[in-house]
Amino acid sequence: MKKVKLGRHSLEIYDSIDELPMARYHKLSKFMLIDAHIGSEIADFDIRAEKIIQYIRTNKPDLAEKELMNMRQNVHFIQTGVSPKDMAFAVLVHKLDGKLIDDISEESLKRVCDALGDVPAGQMMTTIEASKKKLDDELKQYFPALFDSSSVKEYYSKLKRRTLLVLEKLVNGKLTPEQEKELNNLTVEIELFCEPACFSGPESLEIQQDKQYESACLIISQSTGANPKAFTVLEYFNALMFIREQNKKQSKRK
Repeated sequence: MKKVKLGRHSLEIYDSIDELPMARYHKLSKFMLIDAHIGSEIADFDIRAEKIIQYIRTNKPDLAEKELMNMRQNVHFIQTGVSPKDMAFAVLVHKLDGKLIDDISEESLKRVCDALGDVPAGQMMTTIEASKKKLDDELKQYFPALFDSSSVKEYYSKLKRRTLLVLEKLVNGKLTPEQEKELNNLTVEIELFCEPACFSGPESLEIQQDKQYESACLIISQSTGANPKAFTVLEYFNALMFIREQNKKQSKRK
């Protein structure tokens, strides 16, 4: 648990997988997923618009349509003042000004967001990004088979190469035609690296994530007799890895 001071507020925030309840982590992941694909600010609107343009240029009308639907949701969030990133931050709050936050329903989380409405957005963003990074680093360290994604490595490899080209252009004032073409291609590839997800109807990514979480909880419960929704993040993924290894051993015996 980490104690932080944001504006006039004192908070205790979850920032470790051996303390963070799995139920909170599930909601955190869901809100961060929504923020990544939809967002809630004007800057996110511009990102959606740029992606739509790129999908149209690359003759991918189905993806452009999905991005348009996400843009509509983004506008709704802006109009109503609902921020998925703020909601994700609220999920991590254990205590706010000495008061225990043990209700993580959306109504309760919105009340936490309202209470923190006077805190500069930059402070909240810095805090949640630091806590999320610590959680992600711990998960990669403990469970590399589940969280060390090759696609993420590919993304950062492209990002690193593009950064080097941009720096070279800044230092030298120009790039060779081949380098300029590579820079433009990498820019488009990075912008379109994550395809837009559907957040409406039965195929909604949000619904699919909920189903996967419930299925995993059922498997753990059947295998261990315990209630996985009461687990910490460390206990939850440790149980999943144990069940996976047991299944592998049983398969080898057959």
